Amino acid sequence: MLNKNFLAFVACGMVSSIGDLLYFFVFSWYIASATHSVQYMGTIMLVSGITQFAASIFCGAWVDVWGAKKIIAVSNVIRALLMIGLMLVSTTQAPSLVVLLLISIVFAVTDASFYPAVEAIKPQLVSEDHLSRMNGVWYTLARILSLIAPSISALCMNLLGIQASFLCMAGCYTASALLLLLVRIQKTQTEPNPESGKWKHYTQSLTEGWVFIRNSRMMMTLLWLIFCVNIGANSNGLLLPFLMKSMNWDAQHMSYIYTWQAAAGIVCGSLLSVKSVKQPSFLYVLLGFLGQGLAILTVCFSSTLVFLCLNFAWLSVCTALVNIFIRTMMQKEVPNRYMARVGSLFAAISMTSTPLSRFFTGFLTDRLGVRQMYFWAGAFEVIVVAVFFMLYKQITAQPGVKSQTEVSG
Repeated sequence: MLNKNFLAFVACGMVSSIGDLLYFFVFSWYIASATHSVQYMGTIMLVSGITQFAASIFCGAWVDVWGAKKIIAVSNVIRALLMIGLMLVSTTQAPSLVVLLLISIVFAVTDASFYPAVEAIKPQLVSEDHLSRMNGVWYTLARILSLIAPSISALCMNLLGIQASFLCMAGCYTASALLLLLVRIQKTQTEPNPESGKWKHYTQSLTEGWVFIRNSRMMMTLLWLIFCVNIGANSNGLLLPFLMKSMNWDAQHMSYIYTWQAAAGIVCGSLLSVKSVKQPSFLYVLLGFLGQGLAILTVCFSSTLVFLCLNFAWLSVCTALVNIFIRTMMQKEVPNRYMARVGSLFAAISMTSTPLSRFFTGFLTDRLGVRQMYFWAGAFEVIVVAVFFMLYKQITAQPGVKSQTEVSG
């Protein structure tokens, strides 16, 4: 599995991810330091989030039309230029909100284009039998980076300053673009119909992505499963600080839990990167979500830090399994030429339940209490999984995807 192409592409993706992690940390710190305005921060985060969500719906089709490798290269170059622009902006005493918004919007669009392009290339780097190992390696490295990124970002700012930190980010994106030159893959972008223009070809590609999802019983089932499960599962991130407060614990206690979560995810990803699961099935995903729901539910009964750390470590293991198995199933199910548009549409639609989850979690927690909310959030996820368990035989008895004629037509 560890061929030159794979290693070069992993390096390309991880170096770019370092740039992203530095960006989110340093940029937010810069806004707070330069503007002293929570309103600025909130406005930028809101606009950036909406932009990235909207762009993620359409970017997959761009990747399939223009080619994944080209999109990654352009995305890296644009983000490098944006970081240089931010470095220049940071020399002014009072940065304009409009300028900061424009930078964050362009960054959100290019960032949203980068990830479906990466997902389109990944299945081409290894054989089908090693897809789960490849996803395990990628997940593990991403978790390690997310664990150490805050420390690296703080060290970078303390030693070099904010302006030099922006230049470091530009260097990360430039290095990622250069590493991409070492990657050799087949071109999988769709060829336009000579009778249609680029725009029509793009809209057709976007439509074909949705038709592919709609025609695949497995993809539609996964879509509905993730949509429903997220209503309960996404409550955890919102509730944890309030759980700490309810137990009269401080931020240090919460950091222990986060550390255990990260460590458990890294260990799980590492194990799956060594041992390949050749045929991850829908049943594996259901079992992962079941474990996730039970982990959230049992938080209600926890009273000690050790129990909570173990509980959230188990939650992290289940989340890692679900993440890796779903990616592997999609890579086996979706042809390379559809991967980017299907992946971006799938992610955008399945995550639309997140705002709904956050709203109801906040509304119900004020009335039920934090512990009761953990119980009902976990119970909801368990119930959802139970329903899909009952439908399991019907799902697996059906063919995965209809013929190419039906997909395109």
